[in-house]
Amino acid sequence: MMKSLTMMRLLVLMLALAACARAHAQKYGIDARYDSLDTRHDKSRPVLERFWITVNHAWACYYRGERTASTRASMDALQLADSLGVDTLGAEAYLVLGNATGGSADPEAALKHFYRARTLAEKAGSREYSGVADKEIGVVYRQMEDYPRCLELLKKALVNVRSVLEVNRTYCQLSDTYRLMGQADSALYYAQRSNTIREPEEDPYGYARSYYTLGAAYAAKGDRVLAEVHFTRAIEVADSFDVVIPLIQALGGRGRMRLEMHELPGAITDGRRALAVSLDFGHLSLTARSADLLRAAYKAQGRLDSAFHYSEVKALFNDSLKTTGNMIKLQNMTFEQDLKEREEARLREIAATERSRNIQFGIIALIVITLGIFLLVFSRTAIVGARTIKNLSLIALLLFFEFINLLVHPFLDRITNHSPILMLLCMAAIAGLLIPLHHRMEKLITNMLVSKNNRVRLEAARRTIEELEARPTDTNAG
Repeated sequence: MMKSLTMMRLLVLMLALAACARAHAQKYGIDARYDSLDTRHDKSRPVLERFWITVNHAWACYYRGERTASTRASMDALQLADSLGVDTLGAEAYLVLGNATGGSADPEAALKHFYRARTLAEKAGSREYSGVADKEIGVVYRQMEDYPRCLELLKKALVNVRSVLEVNRTYCQLSDTYRLMGQADSALYYAQRSNTIREPEEDPYGYARSYYTLGAAYAAKGDRVLAEVHFTRAIEVADSFDVVIPLIQALGGRGRMRLEMHELPGAITDGRRALAVSLDFGHLSLTARSADLLRAAYKAQGRLDSAFHYSEVKALFNDSLKTTGNMIKLQNMTFEQDLKEREEARLREIAATERSRNIQFGIIALIVITLGIFLLVFSRTAIVGARTIKNLSLIALLLFFEFINLLVHPFLDRITNHSPILMLLCMAAIAGLLIPLHHRMEKLITNMLVSKNNRVRLEAARRTIEELEARPTDTNAG
């Protein structure tokens, strides 16, 4: 009975510990929220908490279209991840940084950050983050219309990702890629598997994104009825939860389908709303697509003035897209320089800490060697040869030279402008001053040692004589 009761207590304790661990793991994570109260800069909070507030703020800014704010927040998150020394957190920061600075405007910047994220994920042994990085890299290749490379990376990502959120996103990206390649059956196959979010409250973006993907796949298959159902559901959810990108995509997809079915009033209604939302959101490429939908719908109606107007709107936003792309590239150069300076500052701080530690070790070693020499010299009993003192003094000289090198290296590095030849000459000059001093000290210590050894030997001889004199004289009995 007692044994079973003990087992029950252990089981309850294990379950309680597991629940605590799960609660702690769920305390921090991806939950894109706009930090309107600026709590991410509250230094009284734990650094880990500040990291997740900052990275979620970066994602929220990205979803809002505030790319500059997202970039700055993700760089702050990267700095916090560096201070924590956790590679997976660094990977998370680079993922949002790649999305904020890259995209179709600057795919080179996006790839650079996504590859850094994958390097950190592989270093940490995280399959999840490796998969997410591969997915993001694949999306960039799709934007560059390299569909085979994109599919290779997305399928590789699908093997590694485990979270429901990332499985949803990866299947959606696979469906979109196959649809762009004209393979409607494969697009529908992966779209159906993207429906991993059971309730919209769990992940509004993923839920709406999945229904938009299903609608687009059914439209590509020619099944207008099911496409309408799924587009409408995506619009309802995106509208309810204020998820902008799937809303614009679903309105545009349904409008295009209605245009193909010659339901022109419905196509114009969807196009106008998509244009209004995209203008408010500030997404230039989606705005240009919405304007193109309205241009085609009005042209099909025979309203050429309206068609011409929206044709000009499309051209205007395409030009703005090019201009914005150039501005984003310039901003990315600035942010890259800022990131480089932060990394250099971090490395200098690490080097300074390492140098300070080495100096402390050098001081300890010098003290030990110096005390050892003086103990040997001033000991009343120990007899030490000159060779031992010579070897110890040589070790002390090397330690002292290295100690001076650690102290003056930053100063020499600055005044010589990182010139190896000048630094070598300066260190040679220092060595030239130390060697004569070492010889004098060695001679002085050796003389002191000879005197001490003579005293020790004379004292030993005197004690021996006294012992012999005190010993009684042996006499013969006979």
